[in-house]
Amino acid sequence: MSLSAAKQYLSFPHLEPGLRADLEPLVKAAEGGDAKAIAELEDRFFEPLAFGTGGLRGFMAAGLRRMNQPNVRRTTMALATVAQHHAPGKKVAVVGYDTRINSEVFAQESAAVLAAAGYQVFLGSRPLPTPFLCFAMKALGSTCGVIITASHNPKEYNGFKAYNDLGGQVVDPWDAEIEAHMATLPVVPVPPVVPEGRISPIPVEVENAYLALGLGLLQNPKPFTPARILYTPFHGTGVAFVPALFEKAGIPLTVSPSQGIQDGTFPTAPRPNPEELAAYASPLREAEAMAADVVLANDPDADRIGVVAKRDGAWELMSGNDLAALTLDYLCSGKGRQGAVVSTVVTSDFMAEVARHHGLPVVWTLTGFKNIAVCMDRLDQLGEAYAFGAEESYGMLLPPSLRDKDGVTAALVVAEMAGHYKAKGQTLFEAVEALMARVGTFHNRLVNLEDPRPGGAKRFAEAMGRIRTAGLATFGGEKVVSWEDFQTGLWHGEGRSETILDRPDHRAIALPIPFSNALKFRLESGAFAAFRPSGTEPKLKVYLQSRTDTALLDRMEAEARTLLGL
Repeated sequence: MSLSAAKQYLSFPHLEPGLRADLEPLVKAAEGGDAKAIAELEDRFFEPLAFGTGGLRGFMAAGLRRMNQPNVRRTTMALATVAQHHAPGKKVAVVGYDTRINSEVFAQESAAVLAAAGYQVFLGSRPLPTPFLCFAMKALGSTCGVIITASHNPKEYNGFKAYNDLGGQVVDPWDAEIEAHMATLPVVPVPPVVPEGRISPIPVEVENAYLALGLGLLQNPKPFTPARILYTPFHGTGVAFVPALFEKAGIPLTVSPSQGIQDGTFPTAPRPNPEELAAYASPLREAEAMAADVVLANDPDADRIGVVAKRDGAWELMSGNDLAALTLDYLCSGKGRQGAVVSTVVTSDFMAEVARHHGLPVVWTLTGFKNIAVCMDRLDQLGEAYAFGAEESYGMLLPPSLRDKDGVTAALVVAEMAGHYKAKGQTLFEAVEALMARVGTFHNRLVNLEDPRPGGAKRFAEAMGRIRTAGLATFGGEKVVSWEDFQTGLWHGEGRSETILDRPDHRAIALPIPFSNALKFRLESGAFAAFRPSGTEPKLKVYLQSRTDTALLDRMEAEARTLLGL
């Protein structure tokens, strides 16, 4: 079946020459009985790329299940149609891209499709951060948007993030309708003919407005002593705005000499993920040489932020949970924040406890900033302000006008925060400890599990089924007091079951949390363990929280691996 699908793919005369050259040898080898070639074709053609938490994402190569120009064309054609259905009357689109291999090619392809569909397209003229492009969508009143990025994945990947008319990533019903419309299109659509004058660069005034937005977030604290900051964009887009933003703010910043160079091969960080300390090896050597206080990092599309600082003389990566909680407390203790705080169901309770400490309500949602954006839209409908939103995976959003996480403006505020605590004689880790002394102790751990072999996603799905039906009474040596199954939308505990709500503390306006294949078990000490497989890749994440000590995290991790058969 996959061999015939590959041959059909090759039969399209307008298939790009590079893709044809990639696929033809595989087909020839498969016809000769080569088992590896047959398996590779099966992986490339057994199903199309599906929309997950971040849209399309996959290896770059020829095939239905790969990132390439035909898939970008099909997806953009579907987005153009669906956007007109949901937001008729205007035809404006913003398209941007990161520093990855083929990102500019894919962005130009997407822009051409939208222009041919009658949209006025604003196309980034260079690799630009995802948060800026989201800002541009709002500023230019776009009907839809496209960002070509695979975030923090290795160089072999690329991706396609689709945005709606509110400037957030597409969610139901847009995503389902895009996939349905894609199914009606040829697997290799004919390249579009672009009308004259339909594609133009994003105006420089929009860039200036974004910088002004970031400067408006400064708290101007007393006391303040500039921290020695080393910044790394992991060879990505953050260098386009972060140094300029810091210069305008008057906060000193040193850009990593090794990782400040835009390069889609990520030569010093094969996995350019701010969640992994190994990615910081090169800038940490530079930080040591300059006696830096803090290393700030953005992933390649600059929507995430990572912080490395010293604890007891050794460089340590701060968790996204701790950074979000500390930043929220800093904002509330500075100029103050009004409105609701939005968190995800796998994020630590630390941030929620800080919100309650400052008298702010908390809204819960599923993983992914596209879901946080939906909550923000709901707050707008209720006439309620948005104060802050974050998730454990190093994503924060400070400006209420945006609808996706923003590592650029967050970097500025975190740097200022580091200077404030430096003036008080505290490191960022000491500031976290002081905050926990006020609101309670939270230890967290993320366990990333991958199974790249064929069928890996299926095996993780089967493991989730085993956990779901195991009837866990204890976990990590503690009693399970309640558990949530987000696939059924039900909370179970105290001998009863009820709907999982996004605002359990404010039931009058609460809504059910959308369904998702995730499980969360709460223990008697306040600890929890949550399980969530990826929507697009053969990966599964286990999120652990302890309110007592890290030994409990060890026990929970060991039991989780046993349950998963790993």
